[in-house]
Amino acid sequence: MKNYIIDINEQNLNEILQSSQSTPLVLLFHMPSDQHSVEFTALLESYAEKYQSQFILGKINCEIEQLIAAQFRIQTLPTTYLFKEAQAIDAFQGAIPEQDLKQRLSLILPKEEEEEEIKFNLALDFLAVDDYENALPLLKEAWDISEHKNSDIAFLYAETYIAIKRIEPAQEILNKIPLQDRDSRWHGLQSQIELLLKAANTPEIQQLQADFEKNPTTETALKLALQLHQTQRNEESLALLFNLLKQDLNIANGEVKQQFLSILSAIGSHDPVTHKYRRLLYSLLY
Repeated sequence: MKNYIIDINEQNLNEILQSSQSTPLVLLFHMPSDQHSVEFTALLESYAEKYQSQFILGKINCEIEQLIAAQFRIQTLPTTYLFKEAQAIDAFQGAIPEQDLKQRLSLILPKEEEEEEIKFNLALDFLAVDDYENALPLLKEAWDISEHKNSDIAFLYAETYIAIKRIEPAQEILNKIPLQDRDSRWHGLQSQIELLLKAANTPEIQQLQADFEKNPTTETALKLALQLHQTQRNEESLALLFNLLKQDLNIANGEVKQQFLSILSAIGSHDPVTHKYRRLLYSLLY
């Protein structure tokens, strides 16, 4: 169980209530045998994941913790309390729609400007220990919240991709930075990308590209796509395979589609290249 999603019992109830002095608390009374409880619990957990550590979700299973349920006089499941600064500021019964829940949670969640700063600082904490995997989605969220206007976030976002030799998403981010913000830091990152591109243009790739130009077979395309992917030139790799899939979705007995999907899976869901080529694949499927 993550430290921002906690099962409440008689032993930790007071401690968790007191912790809302510094971190907002959502107290959920639920029952695993009740379908409405199960669905609403999943919805609240998704918000706890989205706003990692910005509030604590405390779950009380009323089948087990009957004394706590009686203490709060729970009559309907699910029932939800919102605490801030150790005070209950809102409570509601039943599984309310997501839009209503979002509005209720706005009472305890930080405003957008604060949220942008929180995510940026959380990303810095991860980067301090070279945890790029957890830093990247936080930087993406912070940049999206800023509506792609905060170039300081964009620079760090691009630098993080460069650190793991992911050239294409770094270049895409740098391309979106306004002209007035393209200072020495921007040019320095461009130079790093150019060096990575030169290093990624291996003799094996050059030979495969020449072979494919002379004789564009599916077998050569698969080999070239794999080499491009291994040197983090993922967009080139996916574009090559997608051009084959446009001709025939099951070309090479489905091997091209399988390699295409494997590359998407390998580069991860937070990479903008993944979203682009997943949409393109769906356009062929539907």
